[in-house]
Amino acid sequence: MDNLAEWIESHQKLCQPRKEHAQRALRHLSRLEKKNLFSEEISYMRSAEGRWFEMITYELFLDIASKTDTLKSVVLKGADARGKKPFPALGQNGFFYSRNGDITIRGNGQDLAEFDLLMTKPDGSLIFVEVVTSPSDLKDFLQEIYYKKQVIRYLFNQKAVTFILVTSFPLTNYKGGRKVLGSEEHISICTRSCDNFRKHIAGTWSKQSLKPYHPPGKTCLCTELTTAAPFPYKQFHDMEKDWVFSQLGNNNGPINLPSPYRTHTLVKKILFGRLFPSTVKRLCEQFRFVYRDQSFNAQELNDNFSKIILAADIPDYSPLIYLKPRQKKEYYKMVYDGQGTFKYERKTPPKVGFYVWLESLEPELGSQVAIKLIETLSQYCFSAPEKQPPGS
Repeated sequence: MDNLAEWIESHQKLCQPRKEHAQRALRHLSRLEKKNLFSEEISYMRSAEGRWFEMITYELFLDIASKTDTLKSVVLKGADARGKKPFPALGQNGFFYSRNGDITIRGNGQDLAEFDLLMTKPDGSLIFVEVVTSPSDLKDFLQEIYYKKQVIRYLFNQKAVTFILVTSFPLTNYKGGRKVLGSEEHISICTRSCDNFRKHIAGTWSKQSLKPYHPPGKTCLCTELTTAAPFPYKQFHDMEKDWVFSQLGNNNGPINLPSPYRTHTLVKKILFGRLFPSTVKRLCEQFRFVYRDQSFNAQELNDNFSKIILAADIPDYSPLIYLKPRQKKEYYKMVYDGQGTFKYERKTPPKVGFYVWLESLEPELGSQVAIKLIETLSQYCFSAPEKQPPGS
């Protein structure tokens, strides 16, 4: 147990959000989010509640930082993240703020991960905090935590990465929660429910409570963090892509994945390339494409979509297809089911960095290579045991 964990354990009362934190957190919310905190539409209310609780936690740790030397600084966010917030663009690598002040890590303009909160210790090491208001949010949570720890380990040359999970429900009541607690590097803080805090912002109260509180000398911007290693994400991505291509000629057994490169855990997705239009007919002879309840043949694919891009998710290397509808600025993500069908999962909107990356790809994949990639990765993905994040 490190010094911060010991301090939290011995000052549990100080680590509970109070009325002033709930009220100050409102300054980070939009007018619509404030309204939705009391919405009768449960989905709107839960969404606003999640962001509000995230900012309550931020205000809590600003307060905690003034009371302990185990924290050197809290990284500013939300309404406190002043200055330029550049739109995603190719070549952007490292920490950036989103338009509403969230802390993100970008690779070639793509938002790879969002951190609910970052802090530093006196030795310069980085801590990250995640905030969860519903047990359903614990699905795939361990994989998300593992990725963020790998990024911090690489960027800041840290062997150990302290992670704090703040929840508004008891973690030990859920299997996913107990898994998260299974590391000495992980610290848990359980607060009262969001409903309990809502009473502090109902009715009338002094708007003076919205005044920001920053512990003197103990805050910084995410763009001011000094990393110990460069982060040329496109280079890491291309190394992974080239490794997969180099393995396609291996007919002596299953494909050798993951790659041997140290940085393979930092790459979240491989973009193999855009398909030549002539490839579509051959592809449709081997695979089906289903958008919601509609199936497309080769002619319909060419008529309705201007670009088709082959990719794969990491760490399971499951094949993906991205389709760009004609006359629209968006992509459809199509996931492979292992039985010959690519099915629609969700849209990629135009205002994200990943869209910009997709748009930059030129036709380079023929039918033979594309089919070989899908078949090889499918065999690896669906025949190998389920990939779990290593002990983190």
